[in-house]
Amino acid sequence: MTENPLTKEQMEELGKISQMPVEEQKKALPRFLKKLSPEQVEFLKKQQGGGCVYCAIAEGKIEAKKVYEDANLLGVLEINPANKGHVVLFPKKHYEILNKIEDVGHLFNVAKSISGAVFDGVKAEGTNIFISNGAAAGQLMPHVTVHIVPRFKDDKFSLRWDKVEVSDEDMDEVKQEIVSRLEAISDVEEEKEEKVKDVPKKKYSEKERVP
Repeated sequence: MTENPLTKEQMEELGKISQMPVEEQKKALPRFLKKLSPEQVEFLKKQQGGGCVYCAIAEGKIEAKKVYEDANLLGVLEINPANKGHVVLFPKKHYEILNKIEDVGHLFNVAKSISGAVFDGVKAEGTNIFISNGAAAGQLMPHVTVHIVPRFKDDKFSLRWDKVEVSDEDMDEVKQEIVSRLEAISDVEEEKEEKVKDVPKKKYSEKERVP
């Protein structure tokens, strides 16, 4: 395992930057990198492969406190948690955004199970399960991650937004754009299913048959 040259304080600062809004990240990250030694900067470049610490964790290059692992997914405790018991679940294979993953069902089934375990494990009063999908959504590392955050009454974590005004005309327009794309996806999936059904079954001779 490659030794991590970053100090605990530096890792914590990097984690805090990852939780900032995108515009703040753009300002904070360069300042953070300037404080690092050439060795530390090179380490981050190698581990991230252009921005992905999660691949390095999956490959065992960076240590993490694992709570779940199977052939495709890994769940670890967030190094800068929103609350005690905050878990990050992610695919071991590198996917930048959610719609690149084929078996999304498994990802969310595991997230549901972890949510239940977190709920009981830290005596939470609720959980938030969310994905920052793309840089504009606050995704600092280009790797799909599902955050499972335990919630408690009067905790400091918040998922709120300032509403924007959208006209009824714009609502109708965006509705149609989304619906048409969903229909296109559905048509592609149906074509795939039909092709599978149409594959001719091989006929075996009596000698080839398995008793």
